[in-house]
Amino acid sequence: MYVSRILVNGVNKDLVKQIKGLFSELGYWIVYNDPDIIISVNSINNTIRKYFAKFHNKIIINVVPDGSSVIPLTKEHSGGSLISSFLADSLGANLVLTTSTGVKGLYSVEEFSWLNGFSIYGYDRKIVNSLNKKLVTEGKVNVYVDSYKGNYILYDGYSLVDHKTKADLIISENVDSMEDKSSNRLYLIPSGIYIGIRYLESTPLDVLVYSLRMTLKSLYILNDRIDYIVVPSSLKNDKKLHQITKYYYYNIIYGSDVDERSSCEALLKELKVKVLLKDVRRAFGVITCLGVK
Repeated sequence: MYVSRILVNGVNKDLVKQIKGLFSELGYWIVYNDPDIIISVNSINNTIRKYFAKFHNKIIINVVPDGSSVIPLTKEHSGGSLISSFLADSLGANLVLTTSTGVKGLYSVEEFSWLNGFSIYGYDRKIVNSLNKKLVTEGKVNVYVDSYKGNYILYDGYSLVDHKTKADLIISENVDSMEDKSSNRLYLIPSGIYIGIRYLESTPLDVLVYSLRMTLKSLYILNDRIDYIVVPSSLKNDKKLHQITKYYYYNIIYGSDVDERSSCEALLKELKVKVLLKDVRRAFGVITCLGVK
C-alpha cells in the first residue's frame, strides 16, 4: 500500500526542483523510471495527455505551473490525497479534492488504514467502496479491535464497537481468527513497520523520540505506531531503547555491527525489509530509515 518512488516533472523548472528537494529531505526516492507517484507541474490537460495512458494505475498529482493548486488526479483514496496534502501545505497551495470523502473532510477506509499503519487483508474493492459510501451517507463506520495492543486513532466517522458482529472494520494481528472473510467487513492487519536507526549513545532520549516521530510522519503514518525498531547490536546495552516504550509499542531487533560509514538501510535490508524511506539525518546526527515487511 505504501509508496515512496516519486517522479517529478513539468514546465516550471524551479518549482520542480523545489518539490524534489521537499520529498528527498523526507527520505523519498526521486526517480526517473518505475515511479509509484507522478507529480506533474503542468496544466491538467497536459498532465492527463502525458501520463494517464502509461501510469493510470499510479498516483498522479497535478500541480498548476504557478504552484497555487495541488490536485490528485488518480488514487486519491490510496495515498493520493495524503501526499497531495503534504505538498499543498509545503507550497502554501490550495488542495483540491474530488472524492466524496475528500470533499466532506473524511478519511476513506484506505486512508484510515494508511494513517494507522495497517494493511487491508484480502482487499475487496466492492466492500471498500461500500464502506466509503456508508461513511459519507451515514457518517459512521464501526471498528472492532481484536487481538491488537498497538496504537491506533479513530478519525472522524469511525466509532469503536464492543463486538465483531457489529463491526465494519476489524483490527487484528491474528489472520487465523478471520473466519468470516466472506462477510461485508474488512480486516486490517499491522503492516509490519520497521524503522532503522543509528545514533550515538550520548544522544538524548527526547531526540530519539522526535526522530522516530518525524520518520513516521514523513510517510503520513500519524499515530506513532512502530512494529519494530532495528538498531546495531553495539547499542544493546543502551537503556534509552527500552525507555522509548513509554511512547511507542514496539519490538527491538538488533542487527549486525555495521561500519560507521554503512547506511541505516543496511539494517533493514539484512532482514529483507522493503525500504520505503532512505537514510535521512533527523536531528543531532540521528539517522533513520523506514521499511515494511
